[in-house]
Amino acid sequence: MFRPMTGDATKQQRADISALAIWGVCLALYVLFMWFAFTQPSVLKGELGLLENTQTVILVIALVLAVRLALQKHEKWLKWWLILICAGLFYLLTEETSWGQHYFGWEMHGVFEFFNDQGENNIHNSSSWFDQKPRAILLFGMILGTIIHPLVKHFRNGRGLFDNPWWLAPTLVCLGPVVFSQIGALPERIDDLGLSTFSAQAYTGGYRSSEMEEVYMYLFFIAYLASLGHRLKLRPA
Repeated sequence: MFRPMTGDATKQQRADISALAIWGVCLALYVLFMWFAFTQPSVLKGELGLLENTQTVILVIALVLAVRLALQKHEKWLKWWLILICAGLFYLLTEETSWGQHYFGWEMHGVFEFFNDQGENNIHNSSSWFDQKPRAILLFGMILGTIIHPLVKHFRNGRGLFDNPWWLAPTLVCLGPVVFSQIGALPERIDDLGLSTFSAQAYTGGYRSSEMEEVYMYLFFIAYLASLGHRLKLRPA
């Protein structure tokens, strides 16, 4: 006999944003990028290419979400966590666009002249400490939070790696961007192995697959912040 869904069951189903929607966005972006990779690869390349512009749009959206959450009334440590995320997103956005240089074409000036030897208003090209290492830490946190933490939680009867504070760990709705970030990075990973003269990146249009990886790493922030904002609304004051 059919039983109507109770209020508690309905609330449980709405306890987070739609994981299916996040996976759908990831897949749609991947199909779009691959279509251009095999038909018009030049569209993907360059500082004003589709990949770079997509990164910028995603970072702007994520920063707006983070600022909006940070301005709301929250417990002290959650507010500081959100402020830290805002600072990180602001850094990523300004570095990716070289403080607007890619769009407005102005010359390198000021403090950047001491850090950058490529004529760009950014510091991430000057040292791995401003680029590869923070990127590796972010990726490690994404994998830890969306794959290892849920698995540990499953096998330990609900006790994860870091359950307190409750808002720190991402939920499974953030898994899609993590998976697609590594799918997107596959051509460069294959080339890095150096097992043959065949270039996987050249075969897929010659774009830097690390740029696609970054698209999904930044999309992770949108999924995490949207999920956190949704769960905060449902949580008692």
